[in-house]
Amino acid sequence: MLTPSVRAAAALAAAALLLTACSGAGDTAPAAKPTPTRHPVFDQKLDRQLLLAVRRTKQAGTASFTHRLTFASGKGDAVQTMSGRMDFTGGRGRAKVVWKAPTSLPQEARDVLTGTTAGSRSGALTGTYLVGGDRIDYRADGAPYWIRYTSADTQASQENDVLEHLHGTEAPVGGTLLEGLSGAEATQRTDGPGGRRVYRGGMPVDTVDGLFPAGLRRHTTRDNTDVLPVTVTLDEQGRILDAHADLTPLLRKHGDALSGFTKVTMDLTLGGYGTSAPKDSPAGTVRTAAKDVLPLRDVREDGCADFDTGQRLAHLVVGVPCSGPYDVRVVHQLPLGPGGSAEDTQFRADTACSFALDASRPSWMPAKAETWAWWTPEPQGGAGKGRVTCYLTNDRDNA
Repeated sequence: MLTPSVRAAAALAAAALLLTACSGAGDTAPAAKPTPTRHPVFDQKLDRQLLLAVRRTKQAGTASFTHRLTFASGKGDAVQTMSGRMDFTGGRGRAKVVWKAPTSLPQEARDVLTGTTAGSRSGALTGTYLVGGDRIDYRADGAPYWIRYTSADTQASQENDVLEHLHGTEAPVGGTLLEGLSGAEATQRTDGPGGRRVYRGGMPVDTVDGLFPAGLRRHTTRDNTDVLPVTVTLDEQGRILDAHADLTPLLRKHGDALSGFTKVTMDLTLGGYGTSAPKDSPAGTVRTAAKDVLPLRDVREDGCADFDTGQRLAHLVVGVPCSGPYDVRVVHQLPLGPGGSAEDTQFRADTACSFALDASRPSWMPAKAETWAWWTPEPQGGAGKGRVTCYLTNDRDNA
């Protein structure tokens, strides 16, 4: 005979069994299907995928790069190659810049592309830049020293923004296609092997502001098109592997130093993602721009200087000791007013230097030496009508 407590326990057990049966707790529920992960680039709207690819590229942290700017013509191609490494996270980069131009290239076109000097040769064809934070270190090919520019130095003059232009907005090293691709829109995508994607689309013509420094941009036009065609290849992660842009519509057809070129293109290759960051500390002697880079008119008499400052400005030089190699040695600095025309001013300058050398010839000066005369007006607000610098150039390659 069951006691009241045992009967109560049995009733509770029966009720629990009934609830279990009604609720189906003993059945196995089907597992929920996992939500597929959307690709940060490929699964977004097509016209945004190139912008997202630039962001994905920067998320890799570091990358090696090679960038080629090609001006093509029937007489030969002028090509600028920039190569090095960039640290997107640290905001620094290293780039070696090399210009190759055919001997048949007209001097006017060569001067636009590579710059000029206060001598018989054009600007430097090779140099290395270290870009980081608020400074840029530059070393001319073969120079025994670096020149350090701070932001105060690079922003001081609006004449030429070659150095400031190297501070990119999308990448530590500016002037590459990365500065334009963030504004490009894809219109077509093709799937390739290994998860790659190839895009074709257009880049707004206004992106030329980020692609060319001001000295070169002045020789382009935006009247011929609103969009520049681009082709871009991405890897399976959505990072840029290579890109090509046709900038030919930017050429002026007539009346410009670059009108002889028939085609202009840019090509970018990226790789080595996530590997070591570039070294941004120059090894050896470092000169400061604030102290050592100065106008040729300010080099003291019997002083020496090098032409290549990395800025493409002919009137700027680097002060160096005359005991070592140098490009130019100043003989005289003379006050001189301008003539009625540029030709007349140059004639007056040549004559003044000739008379000065007849009156006072340094003992170090060779008996037969070609002298130059460089006239400059007084700086804005300065007293006087101008100055002529009388100097000799030194062929360092044959010294």
